[in-house]
Amino acid sequence: MKTSYFLLTALISWALSAAPAYSYDLPSTKAIEGSNRLKQLQAISDGISELSGEAAKSVVFISVSKIMKERPYGAIDPFDFFFGPRNPYPQHRQKKQKAGVGSGFIVDLNKGYIITNNHVIEGAAEISLKLANDKTYIGKVLGTDKNTDVAVVQIKDKNFKRKGLAQLTLGNSDTLAVGSLVLALGAPFGLETSISFGVISAKGRGNLNITNLGNFLQTDAAINPGNSGGPLINMRGEVVGMNTAIYSRSGSSAGIGFAVPSHLVKKIATQLINKGKVARGYLGVQLAQEIDEDIASALNLPKGVSGAIVSRVEPGGPAFKAGLRDGDVISKVDGKTIKNRENLTNTVGLLPAGSKIKIKYYRDGQLKSSQATLAEFPSKNMARRGKGSQKPGEAYAGLTLEPINPKKHQNWISQFSIDSRKGLLVTEVAADSKAAASGIRPGDVLIKANRKSLRSPGDFTKIYKKSTKILIQLERSGTYRFASLRK
Repeated sequence: MKTSYFLLTALISWALSAAPAYSYDLPSTKAIEGSNRLKQLQAISDGISELSGEAAKSVVFISVSKIMKERPYGAIDPFDFFFGPRNPYPQHRQKKQKAGVGSGFIVDLNKGYIITNNHVIEGAAEISLKLANDKTYIGKVLGTDKNTDVAVVQIKDKNFKRKGLAQLTLGNSDTLAVGSLVLALGAPFGLETSISFGVISAKGRGNLNITNLGNFLQTDAAINPGNSGGPLINMRGEVVGMNTAIYSRSGSSAGIGFAVPSHLVKKIATQLINKGKVARGYLGVQLAQEIDEDIASALNLPKGVSGAIVSRVEPGGPAFKAGLRDGDVISKVDGKTIKNRENLTNTVGLLPAGSKIKIKYYRDGQLKSSQATLAEFPSKNMARRGKGSQKPGEAYAGLTLEPINPKKHQNWISQFSIDSRKGLLVTEVAADSKAAASGIRPGDVLIKANRKSLRSPGDFTKIYKKSTKILIQLERSGTYRFASLRK
């Protein structure tokens, strides 16, 4: 019995060892042989891959160092507070450097010109440029423009290695259509040569508080910190925008990114390369708030008219010489319709100094025209100041008014940052009064009423008694605007 058991066991072991080992391979199948549509999709994918590969040769990874002022002895460092002092001898600390990163792109390979954002290199003590061929060079600034956030940097070494690099062409963003496919290139979070894909979501985005001048392209191509200054390219490989900012609560891409349009980048970069600065046009006006129904009625504007209200004309400036005055509503410049104050600011501010412009404007409901020659934007405030007069305060329409006096009203002037030295200071506004309803508040300075200068409360009284509605020009913390007061 035992012999039979051992014989059976031996036979089983022999059989198992002699049998080939079992293995499994996934079945091989042919790729999907679909319709022409699938082939077109593959062609699009291959095209985007080829396009991004070529465009990436022009992208520059920019890192900057900024010299930070050393901390005075005894100052508290929040990091020291939580984690203990990082240097036991703060009085001996040296100046330290803070690094920042961004992107740029080559537009002239021969001369080494690179376009980027002003905020990427602003205040940099040293600019390091890492090119697509992995070579790193020092850059020098040719010019910057904070108002449009455009800057031009040049590679210092004229003999830099150009092999493996390319330059990009600035296309015409004005012809770009919403829905157009685009690629955003750059170094998000320091990840070099990253590419994202999307469409143009919108054009002409303004009032974003990103820059003082210019409108933006909006895209859903992912833009993150580090993409700033990188190119946004179309399917022809042309730069249609420069990645600049994102709208995000988290700090990362939320599908809403903004780029400076290429037509503006080209205009500014050309001036920076040729002159080192931008000689920006200056009309010499301050602009009031947007037009509402009450303001339109007080100005006798025809129904449906839009424009920018002139709240102040700088004496001796281009607008003054062209005959414009407070309360005029500029509706067109060189045939271009002006819808609001931002339109006018961009239209004039993006023109070079010396440009001659045709202006159409409304005054007392009548359309007029004039021509102005733009001056260069001044570096200092041109506002003139005069002396005030002293008369007791009086109350009308819920307003308590006093002729403004630099000595008597020194605290008011300091507290409300008042520029005016002529006019009537509003010291009180009665609650539920018509003046309060019109938006007038304490600290405002009433300059004119129905275009007539106000030097005493009596001046305001006469106008108030004779008129059913009063258009008031006022200053509020250095800004000039209008209010419509109805009796």
